[in-house]
Amino acid sequence: MITLEDKYAIQELVARFAHCSDFGDWAGMEQLYVPEIVTEMEGIPIRYEGIAAQIEHARESEHQTGGKNRHLHFNLYIEETNGEVRANYMFLNVNAGAAPMAAKIVVSGRHHDTVVKTDAGWKFSHRRVIFDQSFELNF
Repeated sequence: MITLEDKYAIQELVARFAHCSDFGDWAGMEQLYVPEIVTEMEGIPIRYEGIAAQIEHARESEHQTGGKNRHLHFNLYIEETNGEVRANYMFLNVNAGAAPMAAKIVVSGRHHDTVVKTDAGWKFSHRRVIFDQSFELNF
């Protein structure tokens, strides 16, 4: 059974993802995943398999937004079912813009992340993203 300390550590994991991804901390981002991490995006026929693919996707997002990509996570709840631990939350992906009032929401949706406790702490093992909007992604 997961403890309150585990839940706090999982919340920190989700927050660290946003900070590492949005501000180009690729070494820090690498520490967030198990080697066999898979990210699936519902409605988009793209899967990111392995740590290198997760980081490459974040790098491309940084490039396409001029370093202004921001992940905002909220309404997090953590559940354990049959020994599997999931972090479930909503998100906004925002382009921060280069001037006041220039920020805009890019997409919104939900995350269902399976996380596992390792000797190095909690890590993402599988990520499922469900978008509120329909669109195509080419990277």
